[in-house]
Parts: sequence; structure tokens; C-alpha cells
Amino acid sequence: MRSITRLALVALLSAGLCNLSVMAAAGTPLGMVVNAENAHLSEATAALGTNVFAGDSLQTDPDGTLRVRVGSNQVYLAAASFAMLLQDHDNIRVKLDRGTVGFSSPAASHFEIETPVGIVRGANGKAAFGEVTIVGPGKIMVAAYHGAIVVSNAGFERTIAEGNAYNVSLAQGPEGAGAGTSPDDNSGNTNVPQKGIHNYEPLVFTAIIMGTLAGLGYLVWHVANESDPTPPSN
Repeated sequence: MRSITRLALVALLSAGLCNLSVMAAAGTPLGMVVNAENAHLSEATAALGTNVFAGDSLQTDPDGTLRVRVGSNQVYLAAASFAMLLQDHDNIRVKLDRGTVGFSSPAASHFEIETPVGIVRGANGKAAFGEVTIVGPGKIMVAAYHGAIVVSNAGFERTIAEGNAYNVSLAQGPEGAGAGTSPDDNSGNTNVPQKGIHNYEPLVFTAIIMGTLAGLGYLVWHVANESDPTPPSN
């Protein structure tokens, strides 16, 4: 009887320690707000120096902006944007539901942007600075300001080279527009079928003029890389 009681106590203690470990991990902040104006962190107003946790929502008003440092990554939300910060082991993901998010990700960073169209991340584990905007249902805009950026969906991947921007939309079906198209066609036509490829490709890439994004791109670059992200001490 004493042995059974001891085993039960050991089991209870072990379960308690596991729960404490899970709670401690869940209570570890992923990042910190380093700039906020008319922005919200979950149900509270975002303020400089506020910790950001996995599962927190990030939201900006029509005239708001928000910048968050997540490890060595920088995330910038433009006006009228909504996203959620998620974590899966060492992988950090920003789930963008509305608006625009700019990001600066160093080399070998496990960081990506989730959109209704697909996943956006730096290519080949190298440093990347880019921007993702939800244009409409089933359509996003992706700009690669520094470093190449990969867009993936259902095992299909395309790389956007530095200095290029594309509207990326979901194809309508195996016979729909965009099946077998390539953004890397040397002719500049983004809707040319790839030779020898007949598999259904779920994404359609359409090039856009990078110059129209230069102003916002510079702003994102400035706040992500040049502004001091350290909150002032009290």
C-alpha cells in the first residue's frame, strides 16, 4: 500500500512539474513593442516596451503604425492592419489577416509570414527585408526589397528576386489562369507556361512596378533597421 501511495505521489509531482514547465514556456515573451501609434496588442493599447507573447494579436487603426522586435527579427504593421504572432517550437510566424506587414529577417532566422494565399519567408535561410500586403480575397502583393523571398503553397514554391514585386493570387484550377507560369521568365512576361511542366501550380504571379512601392519600402526599411529599438529607461 505504501509503495502504491509513493508511486501515486511521484506521478502527481511529475505531472505538476510538467505543467509548470508548459506554463513557464507559455509565459515567455517572444518580443517587445518598440514603436506604436494608434495600435493595439490583443485587447490593450500597444505601448513602447510592452512584451509580446505567442497568440497575441497585433492591430493598427486606419492612422496607426506598430513595430515589434521578435528576437532578431523586426515586424512593422502599416495602417489598418491585423496580424497574430504564433510560435511552433523554434519557428516564429506572423499570420497576416488584413493590411500590410513589413519584415526584416536576418540570416538563418526561423521566421515567416502566413497569408490566405501562402507562406512568405526569406530564401535559402539568408537575410531578407520585404513587405506583404493583402490586396483582396485570394490575392497578396509581395515585395523583395533586400534579399530574395520565397512564396509557397501546398508544396509549390517560387522565389522573388531582390528588387522585384509581384501580385500573387490563387489559381482557379488546373485549367485556370496561371497554371504553369513563372516569374523568372527572361522575356519579362510572367504568364508564360514553363516548358515541360504540366502539374497544376496553385499560384499566379503578376509583376508590378517596384517604383510605386519605393516610398513605403524606404519607410519600412528605416523603422526596421535604423531607428533605435530600445525603449528609454525610466
